[in-house]
Amino acid sequence: MSEHGAVSARDQSARLEEALADNATLRRHASSVAHDFNNLLAVITGYTEMMLKRLRADDPLRRNAEAIKRATEWGTALAQQILSGSRRAVPAPVPVDLNQVVGNVTRVLQPLLGDSIELVTRLSPSLARVSANPHRIGQVIMNLVVNARDAMPTGGRLTIETGNVELDDAFVATHPGASLGPHAMLSVRDTGAGMTPDVQAHVFEPFFTTKGVGKGTGLGLATVYGIVKQHGGYIRVESAPGAGTVMRIYLARVAPVPDDSAPAADAPAAVGSGTVLVVEDEGELRELATEVLEIAGYAVLSAGSPSAALEIARRHSGPIHLLLTDVVMPEMSGRDLADRLVQSRPGLKILYMSGYTDDAIVHHGVLDPGTVLLQKPFTPDRLTRMVGDLLA
Repeated sequence: MSEHGAVSARDQSARLEEALADNATLRRHASSVAHDFNNLLAVITGYTEMMLKRLRADDPLRRNAEAIKRATEWGTALAQQILSGSRRAVPAPVPVDLNQVVGNVTRVLQPLLGDSIELVTRLSPSLARVSANPHRIGQVIMNLVVNARDAMPTGGRLTIETGNVELDDAFVATHPGASLGPHAMLSVRDTGAGMTPDVQAHVFEPFFTTKGVGKGTGLGLATVYGIVKQHGGYIRVESAPGAGTVMRIYLARVAPVPDDSAPAADAPAAVGSGTVLVVEDEGELRELATEVLEIAGYAVLSAGSPSAALEIARRHSGPIHLLLTDVVMPEMSGRDLADRLVQSRPGLKILYMSGYTDDAIVHHGVLDPGTVLLQKPFTPDRLTRMVGDLLA
């Protein structure tokens, strides 16, 4: 190999290492941003839930509080998308109601469509659930909606539809990659210019785009295709010049799976007794957790740092039944704090809370077998029930 070739190889290797390092840095930044975002959402979610409990059904302010709750739910979904993009692991699928995901997405994207595009939803009331990651499916819908919007620069109609379908032998035979059996169907239809057969043949290829320079990356539909395939689904394009485009996604249906860990909507919040030490460096979130637990009947000791928590525990002459601590804090991790407190209080129960990704939590040595983790943002009922379960 010539010296020039050796230098080129070294340069390429250095560039690859630099790109990988940059990617890791971006993931860390995304994880950090999502953590801070989840702290804010936890405060908004918690106080909104408490407000809703105090407002009568006919109170005119209740509608405003419910709107805030819906917005925070969507903010949580966005944070989860950031988290998903900042880690290699794919979140585990759960039974998902596509109608609910559509509702969350369209509520946020409606302003982006403008006045010239009419949004129509036709959602089947008997739609079966699918096994999926709701945040990834939300990303699919967002990408399809944005793509449909861009196909109608002068306006038109965008229709989102769901329904139950049965894919038979004839369909599978003519659509390689599709699977037999009952499926839930999600379609996004636009009244744009449509696509030629040649464009349709390349539409899911990365970086393929018919948009002008600076108006698209060519990754939106490629991302949709990848997520659908990741979920074992099938996506079909129907289009013709002048006839608009419809994208149909088919995901296998699943039987409803009861969630034993999720309480009934009308179940009362847990009420208990005991002393809880709350350690959280975010002041407003710490105040929220303290107020929620005090309302539920617990005595609460509050600390804004691990060192303050250790000093409070040293001075407190009575028992401390549970430590509720953030995972990642200045001075030391929640795990290190718990290890130090357990030495002097061997019966202490531990409940960790975090808005970081699982990867970040593992990095800080928390996810051992038997670890109980409260993911941020959380509702007041979720907090009190987890505390009550640990102290039961």
